[in-house]
Amino acid sequence: MPEPFPYNLRRSAEKTDVAAALLLAFGGLAIAADFLLVVTAGGEPSDWPLSTVFSAERMLPLIGLGLLLGQSTRRLKLPALVVVLGSAVLGTLLRERYFEWVAPVPGVAANLFLTGPIACIAFGIALIFPQRLRAFAAFPILVVGSAALAVATLLSDPTFHSRTYLPTAFVAQGWVVVAVSAVATILDRPWAAIGTRIFGSWLVAIGLLYGGAHVAARQTIQPPPFPAPAGTGLYPGFDALLDDLDMTPPNPAVGKP
Repeated sequence: MPEPFPYNLRRSAEKTDVAAALLLAFGGLAIAADFLLVVTAGGEPSDWPLSTVFSAERMLPLIGLGLLLGQSTRRLKLPALVVVLGSAVLGTLLRERYFEWVAPVPGVAANLFLTGPIACIAFGIALIFPQRLRAFAAFPILVVGSAALAVATLLSDPTFHSRTYLPTAFVAQGWVVVAVSAVATILDRPWAAIGTRIFGSWLVAIGLLYGGAHVAARQTIQPPPFPAPAGTGLYPGFDALLDDLDMTPPNPAVGKP
């Protein structure tokens, strides 16, 4: 009587898939409802706290991570997920050291320390590898990309350190990764693998161009020269400034006996 046992397993797997689909749908509806609440209250889309999460700079590496996890073999999914979560925690704890390391690059601090381009390049390189090589090459790259995404989430907080932002942002990013991973798992076809490698090459190109544009477009702002104090006159050091403003300082000698 070997039939009932596989049948029960199949039914259990179907129920699990249905539950996961319902959770993904509920998460998508919750995110959409949160966005609509902000817009209908008279706010702009940029006022939505999760607007930075769903920006192109963040969505591209998140999609790459989802594809990478979705196309991994079943025995590698759990270790890869552990590496992603551990790398995010590691990047959060060591972010100050990373800031000090990249601080000499001109203009890097004004562009989230290039965490977006780094995540794109990391996940793009991992997607370019053939399936048989990803098991060996993807894990070190996952560390870099996941840490960069975590640091980018911390730096792009538009709420000025609201207690609810970071948990909500990480949950929303997790929803994106899981949704993309589920679609990639369903579309387990040779043409999907080819498309994924093409998308990975695009991620690498976008990361290089985006990061290079940030560095190349840097501008060094110099403060205007301040007139040196003359040391003489009624108002030492300010006479030249008053002349530029076409103002005549009052004569303190006038009105004295």
